[in-house]
Amino acid sequence: MDAIKAADGTLVTEKMMKRWTDALDKDEWPKGEYSVGKVIIGRPPLSVEGSAVLSVKVPLAMKRAIEREAKSSGLTTSDYVRTIIASELVH
Repeated sequence: MDAIKAADGTLVTEKMMKRWTDALDKDEWPKGEYSVGKVIIGRPPLSVEGSAVLSVKVPLAMKRAIEREAKSSGLTTSDYVRTIIASELVH
């Protein structure tokens, strides 16, 4: 796993994440930890540079398959398609 740094520069370790998830799974705040800000409701922006609409024509059967796969993955159709495109661009 790549190194993860918190906003304050602290290196986040696997041990820290395990402690946090164990506490949060019990609906508790991890001991010794605190929130540094308010909870923000809603989806974060997709990009700091903004977003644009990409219109693509696909056969109806493909559209239905994409919608079905998105739903089974618990994603919106847009999120599912973005995930597929992003994974192809990372190659």
